[in-house]
Amino acid sequence: MVEQHQLSNGIRVVCEPVTYAHSVAFGVWVRTGSAYESLENNGIAHMVEHMVFKRTKKRDAKQIADETAEIGGNLDACTSKEFTSYYAWVLKENLIHTIDLLGDMLTNSLFLDEDLEKEKDIVMEEIDMYHDSPEDVSHEMLQNLVWDNHPLGYLISGEKDIVEEFCGEDLKQFVEEFYTADNMIISIAGNISWDEIKGALEEAFGRIGVSKQAHVIEEPVFCPCVYLEEKDIEQVHLNIAYQSITSISEERYVLAVVNAILGAGVNSRLFLKVREEMGLAYAVYSYGSAFQKAGLLHLYAGLNANQFEPAMEAIGQEIKKLKKEPPKETEIVCAREQIKTDLIIQKENIKGRMNNNAREILLFNRIKPYEETIFKLNQVDKDQIIEYIQRWFCADKMAFSVVGNLKETSKERKTLPYLKGFFI
Repeated sequence: MVEQHQLSNGIRVVCEPVTYAHSVAFGVWVRTGSAYESLENNGIAHMVEHMVFKRTKKRDAKQIADETAEIGGNLDACTSKEFTSYYAWVLKENLIHTIDLLGDMLTNSLFLDEDLEKEKDIVMEEIDMYHDSPEDVSHEMLQNLVWDNHPLGYLISGEKDIVEEFCGEDLKQFVEEFYTADNMIISIAGNISWDEIKGALEEAFGRIGVSKQAHVIEEPVFCPCVYLEEKDIEQVHLNIAYQSITSISEERYVLAVVNAILGAGVNSRLFLKVREEMGLAYAVYSYGSAFQKAGLLHLYAGLNANQFEPAMEAIGQEIKKLKKEPPKETEIVCAREQIKTDLIIQKENIKGRMNNNAREILLFNRIKPYEETIFKLNQVDKDQIIEYIQRWFCADKMAFSVVGNLKETSKERKTLPYLKGFFI
């Protein structure tokens, strides 16, 4: 059973004892990311994530690296648009050491300018790697235009000219503003009990203060658009985005089923038609990109440049067919089973439990019983699917990005009306 506790400063702790496990997953989640930034400091949440591994009042970078190895080497971090997480997956006997190490990193980091200047070079390489990936570019730049420079569209890593200007004091102020007790969740799952760890958690995190102001993401406005970028490669990377629901909408169960039917699997309509039957794309799939105030449903295809128009035609026909002919009951059943299987596999994974519990608290302020999720998935029916498709699969709620070999593409083919024409 999942337990909820609080430290003396109000930090919420989610603890899920799993007695049969031989390991423990431990994570600290902070409600911050690129969606909470401005144009002037875009990339700072990601830079903070990098810098906490560099130097604290007690440890330098080598000591942090050595102690990470001592606990098994599974200490890492991740910055997203809405959350930053620090996590470790360790043996039970190494958990107290892990709590002390991560607590030191998150409460005592020095953010020295000399360390920051070195780390900027690493982040610059990371930004270059992103720009070298046409698949990533097709996704990120489309989101940037769709949200019309709203923070939800900012790059998580930031842009080079902005990142280059950061100083240690900037990072300290950002941590002081966002890394606060009311803005953090500690999540633990595995072979552990609350009584065994509460003292260590209090020692490591109990002195963190409370924030002085609330942080709210404004709702963005969806903007139909086209993003085009020429790259000297043979392929074209196509990304189509439909406006969709938020991550906290009750319709998320319907979206999950729609996504599975459309493109999230080897028996999905897009995969079977565009790849298997017609051989037009080496990769084709759909995926949701949902946030607390907005959401998108993406369709992606990677293909040779000379297959662009036939692929667009085929994808457009599948969307028209989905709108005209509701999915068969067998498709709905298969989609639900696919989603439930993924959920069960995640639940059997200790790290998956830790992550899921943290997200549940951050998004819904409660842990939903597994049975509730399965029940709501089983309730998704044809009428709900039809209603979702008719409401969101519309020409005025579409945007496109095309990245890659555009040399032979005429001016007309680069316009929004031309691209939408395949879907109307």
